[in-house]
Amino acid sequence: MKKFLLLFLLHFTVLFVHAQISVGLRGGYNVSAMKFESASGQKSGGLCSGNQLKNLHADLVINVPVYGGLYIQPIFRYITKGTSFESAGHQQNGFSNGEAGNRIQVHYIEMPFNLLYKFQLPGFKLAVGGGPYAAYGLNGVYKADVLQNGSIVSHNNRALSFDHTDNVVTPGMYLNRWDAGLNTTVGFELNNLIMIGLNYSIGMVDLDNSVDYKVKNSYAGISIGILFNREDY
Repeated sequence: MKKFLLLFLLHFTVLFVHAQISVGLRGGYNVSAMKFESASGQKSGGLCSGNQLKNLHADLVINVPVYGGLYIQPIFRYITKGTSFESAGHQQNGFSNGEAGNRIQVHYIEMPFNLLYKFQLPGFKLAVGGGPYAAYGLNGVYKADVLQNGSIVSHNNRALSFDHTDNVVTPGMYLNRWDAGLNTTVGFELNNLIMIGLNYSIGMVDLDNSVDYKVKNSYAGISIGILFNREDY
């Protein structure tokens, strides 16, 4: 059994090394939000809540053919995720003086690892698939509005913490640097090497290391870019 597994791994490695891969660069626009769940089970936020944070991302895309139209597609992505509190507004929350949260922004290096199937259509390929992703938080910022008599008079920007100390977002909250979850994607590869991608990712990891809240990322994005080569040429 061990010899069979070793031969299988060796065969797969040889196929991978000698496979003709394609590489490309993309840039795009994403809408993200954090979903909050308190210890009592009260939920808020999320992509459908109106608390979306709008930002940009950049991708290095690699396509590795496996068999027929089946592909492995690792992506190296720089992305800003987080959430906005603007729709919750200081007036709605009853604030008149002090601070009201405006937004949380966290910069990640993220790697989706997708399994795709590419359908050859006239003039382009349609790629559909998904898989897991893992992300590492580089840094982040919490932005708050300073209020006086219900009006915004200034803004405060504070660096987010990734350790076991109290976070600036709320007392007792500190963020997990690592994020992970599931990614789904639909892509179009035109014969002129232009590629267009749509994706939706949902976080499975609780970003708040305290016991008071569960916080999870989610985002949807669209991107456009160019392949430097085609793996089927």
